[in-house]
Amino acid sequence: MSKSSRYGSAKPAGINRILEQAQVFHRKGQFADAELHYRKALAKEPGNAGVIRLMAVLAHEAGRNDRAVELLRKALAIDPDYGVAHRNLGNILSIEGNNSDALHHYSEAARLDPGDINALIETARLQSDVFENPEAALAAYDRGLLSAPDDARLHRGRGKVLAELNRADEAVLAMNEAGRLAPDDAIVAFHQATILAKFHRNEDAAKAFERSIAIKPDDSETWISYGNLLAVMKEPQKAADALSRAIELDPYSAAAFTNLGNILADEAMLDEAIGAHRRAIQLAPGLYQSHTNLGSALQNACRPHDAVAAYQKAAELNPGNDGVLWNLALCLLSIGRVTDGWDIYGFGFASGQRTPMRPFPGLLWEGQDLAGKTIMIWREQGIGDDIRFSTVIPDLIAEAGHVIVETEPRLVALYQRSWPQATVRAENLRSTGHGNYPAEEIDFDYTAPAGIVASLRRYTLDTFPKTCRPLIADSEKRAAARAWLDSLGAGPKVGLTWRSGLRNPIRDIFATSLGDWAKLQEIDGLKLVNLQFGKPEDEIREAAEQHGIVIHQMPGLDTHSDLDGTAALTAELDFTAGLWNAATEMAGALGVPGLIYMPAHHPMQLGTGTLPWHPSLHIYPVMPGFDRAALLERVVSDARHLLAARNA
Repeated sequence: MSKSSRYGSAKPAGINRILEQAQVFHRKGQFADAELHYRKALAKEPGNAGVIRLMAVLAHEAGRNDRAVELLRKALAIDPDYGVAHRNLGNILSIEGNNSDALHHYSEAARLDPGDINALIETARLQSDVFENPEAALAAYDRGLLSAPDDARLHRGRGKVLAELNRADEAVLAMNEAGRLAPDDAIVAFHQATILAKFHRNEDAAKAFERSIAIKPDDSETWISYGNLLAVMKEPQKAADALSRAIELDPYSAAAFTNLGNILADEAMLDEAIGAHRRAIQLAPGLYQSHTNLGSALQNACRPHDAVAAYQKAAELNPGNDGVLWNLALCLLSIGRVTDGWDIYGFGFASGQRTPMRPFPGLLWEGQDLAGKTIMIWREQGIGDDIRFSTVIPDLIAEAGHVIVETEPRLVALYQRSWPQATVRAENLRSTGHGNYPAEEIDFDYTAPAGIVASLRRYTLDTFPKTCRPLIADSEKRAAARAWLDSLGAGPKVGLTWRSGLRNPIRDIFATSLGDWAKLQEIDGLKLVNLQFGKPEDEIREAAEQHGIVIHQMPGLDTHSDLDGTAALTAELDFTAGLWNAATEMAGALGVPGLIYMPAHHPMQLGTGTLPWHPSLHIYPVMPGFDRAALLERVVSDARHLLAARNA
């Protein structure tokens, strides 16, 4: 069929005029009149593929996609090389979810007419978004640019695909070119911003979001994305303002509410965060992220029973999500469902929340008999976690032929002295799963991270020993610590910590200041000794000036880098006091008494209100907004009883 015959020949009298009238009715939305005239034209020329295509377009616009598909297939049967008909059919099939056939027809349209940019764009979109074939999508965009090098849509799509391929510089260049070609296009500016943000070019991303907002100020999605970026940029007030603006524009946006909730939670405004997440759930009950975010806020608010319900709903909506299951595991431990929590504790690695991830396919210990076998245990998480989980190492030594412990270098000397039967070495972070642990260097039969070992050997509360099997501090360093403590004069010597080494608004709602602990000095002769990790000299100086509290620091001891020396000093103290952190984990593992406060319902309390890992520590569970003065009254009272019992 000739190309002209797609649109009607001049010979049949009046067909062109009939088509003109049909298209006037079509443009006005008078579909019945338009169809009548298309039929008249088709009656004059029954094999005219162009008229049939126009009837298909009319059927589609009238909501009759099945009829439109039928007509377009008829047109293509008459003229298989009708590119526009292929593209029209691709559009409808894509809408109907028939993506494979849609891709075929878009590809045919682009093949028949390399200048059909819309067909190329749709081909690329399907390849990237549906068939996850970014390389094919990139090829389609590149073909389009040969015909239309100044088409901003092609540069924008190409930039998105390059970003998907993590080709950062090329993606940014493509999006910058799209922005240059379409400086007043809010969509281009929005996608430019999201790609810049993906590659952590935050300042430029913020400018692109601001440009998009200037062009289209009433787009709530842009305000949401801008707010999320501002949160990443540590500008919480601006972020909250942006998300509040998104809510003004769209009061029914669940995404805006739950993202605002996340910012409020990060700023420890937990009640407000919980309210925002609950509103998001009211608006979109099926959005699993809102249930997850609610669970997180409830978890931080020390409300694990409520958090369990939120995480269970999230897991129901998104089965198998590693992050949800990890947080659910922590909450189950928090409420005393110990076995249920340990059973899914392994999802911490899969979610990226437990580190370092060291996979050992085929070598992972899952409770097999260790008689005559060598097992290698590796450190996970921070110093405090490692010290806590190390309390199960004596169990393994009693069971296995040999135990190897790989730990943080600062703990090697302390651990080796405590377990001379074992081999203790600095962690190398290699694994067979990463392909960097040669087979000839593997000197063990099984291996496992410390937390998994702990979960298997402390599977129920009755498996915890009633007394501590303490770590052993260096005797010479203990003697030096004792001599220094004696030089402070008579009276009890108490180690003190008051905050976590990591600072953020959530941790800070559970922190105390040094001034709060001045009350301990009411006990006659009591000397406070610094056990705080890090460099607290400025805080100590300020507390002395403002509150008259005296904190003694052992000369030459860096409590952060010299953990062996810190252990020796801790072992010589009468007791420790303060916030639960790595220093107090050390005290508990050494068997030193402690009066320690920590967030209520913490997972490692296992629902007991105590720390069963460390029987020597007395725990004061506190809720956000706790009364610090009341806490110190209890600590001082208990300290007096502890010292009296020791002196009796």
